[in-house]
Amino acid sequence: MPGIAEIRAKMLTTLLLYLAIAFIIIFALMLYFPVPYYYSVVVAVLVFIFVWLFSPSIIIAATKLRYISTDEYPQLQETIEELARAAKVRKPLVAIVPAMEPNLFVFGRSGGSATLVIHEGTLTALGTDELKAAVTHEMAHIKSGDFAVLTMVSFIPMLFYMAARKSLWVSFFDDKKANSPISVLLGILAFVIYFISVILLLPLSYSREEYADAFFVDKSKKPEDLAVALYKISYANFKMQNGSRSGTSARHFYIIDFFNVDRDMRSLKNHYAELKRAVPYMDIATVLKVQAHSRNGLLGMLNSMFFTHPPTYKRIMGILAEEDKRKS
Repeated sequence: MPGIAEIRAKMLTTLLLYLAIAFIIIFALMLYFPVPYYYSVVVAVLVFIFVWLFSPSIIIAATKLRYISTDEYPQLQETIEELARAAKVRKPLVAIVPAMEPNLFVFGRSGGSATLVIHEGTLTALGTDELKAAVTHEMAHIKSGDFAVLTMVSFIPMLFYMAARKSLWVSFFDDKKANSPISVLLGILAFVIYFISVILLLPLSYSREEYADAFFVDKSKKPEDLAVALYKISYANFKMQNGSRSGTSARHFYIIDFFNVDRDMRSLKNHYAELKRAVPYMDIATVLKVQAHSRNGLLGMLNSMFFTHPPTYKRIMGILAEEDKRKS
């Protein structure tokens, strides 16, 4: 699994790639207008400052999270503080999303503004040790700093995903504007931009999850807790066919990608015997009965064409392999 140096190299590469693409677009637009070329530099700097300042705001708007005060969820706050101290990172701010499917992620511009976001359903779906495992996984993102880069570069895919969803929804389901060619065209264009921008994030997205899983194994005496947590989160999201529409645009942040839990379930089902031997107390018998179903209509089907995370089965086996390597 990747080390922190590899993660940071991919962070830098991803950031530079996004900045280069953005500058080229801005420079091309400025050349189209009769203004001095150096204006493009000024505009680019202003755009980058705007994105850096407001990228957390679009995540807050997309996920409908609520920051909690220090006297709310006291046991959870104590656990987070304890795990942050063990990971040698600053305790993050904590926010709750009023969604019943379990999931969690970290975002922010820096270590000082890092926010741990937890779906309300996570608190009931996971046992105490499994919740600690999932939170420790998220502490790894704070440790490496990958969440800050992801927060900034996610501005484009999240913005265009929300634009695509709104435009296509208006085009096909709003009777007053039904089948508007302009709305359809804008929706398709926005989704193409979203699709390309997410693909550019995939190398970093994959590596950061693998690193965070390995980080947990290094810090834990019982790596099976994260394996069980990943399974439970995947299965709970699978059962909720429509999931949280508010959070799907932030898919690359979460510990589990909602759009690919169907494939995760098929993979877990195909490797049932292997997983049962590896984690005998994990109750995965239910995967033998699963039936695939679509994700949030057309946009969900398109989103499920690619993985933003390693498949859950591979992550579970990777966690156990890391533990075997550590013991040997």
